[in-house]
Amino acid sequence: MPSPLVDFQLGTAPDDHGRTFDAILAHNDEWLEYTHNFIQWLFPLTRLSGANPSAPTLDAPQIAAFRSNPALQKQLLRAFDRMLGFYGLARTANSIIKAPNWEQRKSLWFTHPSHNHLRITRILKCLNTLALAPEARMLYGRLVALRATEPDCGIPATAFAYWAEAVTL
Repeated sequence: MPSPLVDFQLGTAPDDHGRTFDAILAHNDEWLEYTHNFIQWLFPLTRLSGANPSAPTLDAPQIAAFRSNPALQKQLLRAFDRMLGFYGLARTANSIIKAPNWEQRKSLWFTHPSHNHLRITRILKCLNTLALAPEARMLYGRLVALRATEPDCGIPATAFAYWAEAVTL
């Protein structure tokens, strides 16, 4: 059965706004910050999005496809790496580290409450659901470490509670 979400992720069909997977990843950070209807396509969940109710949701066949298809996992990791860069972070083989643009990017989401905390929750849940739990745990571990080491952390404790729950589902 055709799946608009899987087809989008594989780059063979656009999202509901006519954008391709690669086109979304190619946008600059400002576009990513101010556009709110793409994240649900890059990091789908099983629940309907309140922010973008027309975005697709994951069902059992799609979850199975992501878990068994290396091409889908590769695409999900590409989206993950792009969003990490947006946050001033980077993925190595075994961890998430501060990227060279950390100081520039952290003011967007790390030093005060931000809609990006909801995006991070979505990313963690999606990765955990679609067989990339190690990457979700690496991101959560880095967030906890940053909270402990960066003096200007403005992320509310409630966000950390959601994030902890997202990686233990």
